[in-house]
Amino acid sequence: SEKLRDRMLSVCCVTFALAVLVTLQVATAYNNGMGRLPPMGWNTWCTEDACGALDVCSEKLVMSTADAIVEQGLDKLGYKYLNMDDCWSAHNRTADGELQPNPVMFPSGMKALADYVHSKGLYLGLYTCVGTKTCRDGRPGSYGHYQQDANTVARWGLDFIKADNCHRPSNMTVRDAYGNFSAALNATGRPMLFSLCEWGTDNVQTWGGNVGQMWRIQMDHLPFWHFPGDAAGEGIGQGTSDIIEYIATLNLTGLTGHYNWMDPDFLETLFPITMPFTESRTEYSFWCLWSAPLLVATDLRNLTAEKKSIVANEEVIAIDQDELGVVGYRVVANADGGEVWVKPLFNGDLAILFFNHAKTQGVKVSVTAEQLGFSDSTTFVLRDLWKKEAAGSFTKVINAPALAKHDVWFVRAKVSV
Repeated sequence: SEKLRDRMLSVCCVTFALAVLVTLQVATAYNNGMGRLPPMGWNTWCTEDACGALDVCSEKLVMSTADAIVEQGLDKLGYKYLNMDDCWSAHNRTADGELQPNPVMFPSGMKALADYVHSKGLYLGLYTCVGTKTCRDGRPGSYGHYQQDANTVARWGLDFIKADNCHRPSNMTVRDAYGNFSAALNATGRPMLFSLCEWGTDNVQTWGGNVGQMWRIQMDHLPFWHFPGDAAGEGIGQGTSDIIEYIATLNLTGLTGHYNWMDPDFLETLFPITMPFTESRTEYSFWCLWSAPLLVATDLRNLTAEKKSIVANEEVIAIDQDELGVVGYRVVANADGGEVWVKPLFNGDLAILFFNHAKTQGVKVSVTAEQLGFSDSTTFVLRDLWKKEAAGSFTKVINAPALAKHDVWFVRAKVSV
């Protein structure tokens, strides 16, 4: 408990220490003006592309999503990025060796698409790879063309570049590949957010923030609660529950901050059949607790009330976008599946997430002041973030309501010592 109390005090309870920590994070991160806070937006991957199974996207899809984001007010909540994954490119370079979009799906070209997205006050991003080919269907990778491709996407007016890790030659280390591509993008003079999709390899949490604004912490995320770890990269599985458990084993405190974000991969919010409401809301809660990028890979057009209640909750989003920018961590893990996670916030509040990781209903979980790093006399005044209502005042111990399987109770606590 003394160790935990010291940990909490170092990042939460001393205002000066918080300011110093944030300053250091800014100073040591890759800062070209993009990605000061965790980026928010949308990706094509699981909208009309069925998570890569159909291998398709189009300018019509991107433009209609841009329209919908603005019309539904999501841009005002922070959703700014529209990113195309491994689906936009032609299968061959031009005669001059440049990347080019699929002419059937993007007849107007990338510059025109970027202009349209920018006219909405939004940003446009695309996918490439540090290897010789992309991961899906053998499209051109950027290896051997880092500067040429950087110049191309800068000329098109792109704002976000995701680089995957497939088909990387064995004579180039992952650090060299991403470092060289980062330098090429920086040399263009156009500020672009650089997203490292290196699958959590080579202890990326210790160096990723030096070359890009976000770095993948593990293998790809698929729209399932559990899914075996069949993909390349670190981690114990590809489902939401698997990612939660893997991140619980890591110590990421102090390794994230302005322009430097841990990426657990896309949000699969309400993907049909496999990601129902409870699991989707839990997924979104954890991504916010971790100060992770909020890039929704499912359709954001014509939001249902249910989906809007998840992706447009400004109080939950505020936890993700908090200025301190730390990764929340687990402080309670009971045998019955009850868990408690905590995230210190910049103003001294705490975000506390009570979680039923089990398949059984009605799990009860609590956390003591001591487990949170405070004395028994400390009072916690809670606000339920999903219900947007007061949730009571607690001293010495906080008892969560009984939780359904896979569900959470997400609260913000004002601390009075």
